[in-house]
Amino acid sequence: MSKKYLKGFSNFGFLPVTLNEVGGYTVDDSKYTAVPGGKSCSPTDNKTDYSIPADDGVWDSGSDWTDTTLVVTFTEMDLDTLSSITGAKFDKETDKIMDEGTLDEAPEVAPTFSALRRDGGYRLYRYYAARCTGYKVSHTTKGENNDAQSYELTFKCVPRKSDNLIRSTKDVEKGDSLAWIKKFAIAESQTS
Repeated sequence: MSKKYLKGFSNFGFLPVTLNEVGGYTVDDSKYTAVPGGKSCSPTDNKTDYSIPADDGVWDSGSDWTDTTLVVTFTEMDLDTLSSITGAKFDKETDKIMDEGTLDEAPEVAPTFSALRRDGGYRLYRYYAARCTGYKVSHTTKGENNDAQSYELTFKCVPRKSDNLIRSTKDVEKGDSLAWIKKFAIAESQTS
């Protein structure tokens, strides 16, 4: 039996969320954007613990999952993609200048990616509603090291309003299609 532990990260991309309301949820599958150069992805599920005292003891306790912080590091990032994630203005036709300001509002997106398994298959991840809350890049002189100056983007992933779902995960075997992370409409119809 082959081992199935995770040993890689790739295929990061996102789809624009076009509807996220109590009555429904949709993304624009035709506008899937692949972001090359992904180095790492670190999700942190943020949970709030609760404890309800009663009858001289703890009546009930547990935790509520409020959101997930997703920190993704890329070797490179083009300005067009960065602006579409952060909400900055980018003139892609003439000057190729990205203007960032205090009133920029990051759009709601659905980030997706895959993790390579030891057996050659993939574990696929889909987050339904996220906004980029910031990014950073550190510049160092070439003489200090030969590493790429990576971009680190932070996303806040919240529950989608129709069903409070934050993340879905799916395993696929070696050679199987990765369409599940790129085409939500296909995947949603297969689960119905």
